[in-house]
Amino acid sequence: MKKYLSAILVCLLSVNIVCAKDYAKLQIKEMKHAQKYGTTQKYLNNNIVAPQTEIAVSNRGLKDPKLIKLGNYEKIDEQSYNQKLEKDNESYKKIAKSFGIRTLDNYNAQAKGEDYYKIYRVAERIIRANKLDYMNWRIGVYRDADNPNAYSTNMNYIAISTSIYDTFSKNDDALAMLIGHEMGHALLGHQQRITPTINRMNRKYKLAKSGNSAAIIAYKAMERKYLIDSKNMEYAADLEGAKLAAKAGYDLNEGAELLSFLNTLPTPGDYWSDHPDATKRIQNFKENRKYFMEDEWAEIGKYNIYNSDVLDVNLSSDRKSIVISAPENKFAKEQYYNPETPEDIYLRFGYKSYLNGEFQKSLKYFEDFFSVNQNYAPAYLYASYSAEALYNQKKNDKYLEQAKEYIKKAKQLEPENKYILEQEQILK
Repeated sequence: MKKYLSAILVCLLSVNIVCAKDYAKLQIKEMKHAQKYGTTQKYLNNNIVAPQTEIAVSNRGLKDPKLIKLGNYEKIDEQSYNQKLEKDNESYKKIAKSFGIRTLDNYNAQAKGEDYYKIYRVAERIIRANKLDYMNWRIGVYRDADNPNAYSTNMNYIAISTSIYDTFSKNDDALAMLIGHEMGHALLGHQQRITPTINRMNRKYKLAKSGNSAAIIAYKAMERKYLIDSKNMEYAADLEGAKLAAKAGYDLNEGAELLSFLNTLPTPGDYWSDHPDATKRIQNFKENRKYFMEDEWAEIGKYNIYNSDVLDVNLSSDRKSIVISAPENKFAKEQYYNPETPEDIYLRFGYKSYLNGEFQKSLKYFEDFFSVNQNYAPAYLYASYSAEALYNQKKNDKYLEQAKEYIKKAKQLEPENKYILEQEQILK
């Protein structure tokens, strides 16, 4: 009997030993997970900063007479621009009073129960800098402390949750990226693009519920296309929003905090989500930013602000949003905002690829540009620069011949251009 009791006691002790947790090891295991999922590193270590293009150009000795221009505008001198801003500020003070703000220089003061004045100032600057004042824009701030979100509906309505607004209430640059993103959806026609797909999906879904096997297959295919298109539109809106913000003079380095914050939020998984994983959105932004022309965009924005007046704002008829009003005297329609065309993008990417030292890629984009526009001499000049740089790298005569052919075409278009003539002499 004693042996039997001893055996039972040993088993009980063994069970206790097996079941006892090593909490130190458990914590080590959990901290390994934290290396992957920890939010601080996701928030702070994205390194979404502007590439040092100008330094790189001077170090490599690349030629850049700065002949590539994005549209028709004049550079506004700083003194004239500041005088214009001072004049505009008088109008802003009157508008601030109408919102019940006592301290006029305090953007963040409560206004009519919401920080609409702050939203107005950021959005109004984007609208003027990008010539978006051809219509009234409506912006609402809705109460939701738990879900940081923003969305756009129709053509001109943007809704921002209090939770995401409060997160960035001290960061105008991030708010500009947020508002610009939602404006980007509207300006790029994403609602119009995706609605027919949704309608077709709804029709197929009704048939699928009845057991129609062909409808089930068709619905799944449509759903997959919808998810892919939706993600691609998010990538495009991120970049368009950044462009709108840059034209308004906002700092994209500071604004990119928006993407860092999104990277800390839980996601349902990239495959079944209609939004891309935040890490991919960051990568998309970083990769495309290498081809941004932020300095020139800022100059275009200054020109547009200088040649426009402060836009009026009122509470909406339902008192749940603000309406930023289009001016009574509008410009001709061709003077307003238009999305970049493939031609615009080929030119920008060709030029920036050259400055980044990506000469093969530069030639590819310039060739794409020449397929739609054969009458812009600076593009042929920069294509010649890229081909010459490749010749210097690889010592392959085909690149030298390519450089000569490009400069020949440039000279045919602008025979008196001194930079073209200089390049022609160098290549002889």
